[in-house]
Amino acid sequence: MEQGFTLIELMIVIAIIAILSSLGIPAYQGYLQKAALTDLLQVLQPYKTAVELCALEKGELNTCHSGQEGIPLPRTTRYTTELTVNNGVIRAQGANTLTGLTAELIPTLQPEIGALSWQRRCTAANQTLQDNCERQLRYDDVGTKP
Repeated sequence: MEQGFTLIELMIVIAIIAILSSLGIPAYQGYLQKAALTDLLQVLQPYKTAVELCALEKGELNTCHSGQEGIPLPRTTRYTTELTVNNGVIRAQGANTLTGLTAELIPTLQPEIGALSWQRRCTAANQTLQDNCERQLRYDDVGTKP
């Protein structure tokens, strides 16, 4: 009596593993993107706070740039190749898991009530990455009323 597996049995097991992997890998990529976007959101927070202070102290956004008025200098992080502030607009270019993503936080100053509202713009060639960005950066889309 022979012991062991036949070639067809091994091929069936490999096919089952391949099918399960093809289902699991895209879901895992989505989790990686969400984790990276959460990290990006945390990195953006000091810039956002600094822009708010700049805008409310100066009464305008024109002077709110990276490295000025208490706004941090441009920097790179694990998930960004570029992070800058120009006229109050915070712009991050994605890296690694977020490659191809451009995320912007756009402020709107409302001096009559002493408030600043934020909108976001996420652009990416990969639609899943763009959708994840829009879900993680929970601000209104650009063009909607604040």
